[in-house]
Amino acid sequence: MRFRYFIFLPALLFALLVFGAMASSRVEFPATAPGTITFVGDAGSPNVFTVEQWKFDRLERLDQPLQIGVTATLDMASITCRWKDLEQSLHKKKDYFHSRKFATASITIDGAAPGDTPGSYRANARVKMKGVTREIPIDFTLSGSGPYRLHATATIDRRQFRFTGDGPKDEVPVTVDAVVE
Repeated sequence: MRFRYFIFLPALLFALLVFGAMASSRVEFPATAPGTITFVGDAGSPNVFTVEQWKFDRLERLDQPLQIGVTATLDMASITCRWKDLEQSLHKKKDYFHSRKFATASITIDGAAPGDTPGSYRANARVKMKGVTREIPIDFTLSGSGPYRLHATATIDRRQFRFTGDGPKDEVPVTVDAVVE
């Protein structure tokens, strides 16, 4: 009888440590996202996808966009679209988001340059998705004086982030509209 406890107790402690570490690494998101993030996957016809849960982790120097510092974290399991079968595939399949394994993605901007039109800016955002980090050009405007309105656009090449599967075009347009305090 004592032998069983000797084996059971360390196994129980190990399980508690592993599951406790997994639970503590879960990212908490606010009840309401600060705006919308949408992208269009086009496999013959456009499908609009929305990231429902996301947050800003860092907002610096919004009043000086050339020196801006922003980090946003996205809950990849919160991506929705009107075609529910496709939505489920996005989360399960390795050739799409595989959000069960890669629960979050992040976008980081450190500084910008003036854009093509007055009041617009261009930055090289570091996008981390599916364990891959790439620099992606992003164009944005910031208006107001607090709260600020942020409008950003970018195009992501899905193959850079290990999206395989046939169907969607490789170029995926992304739009962010947010209110920033």
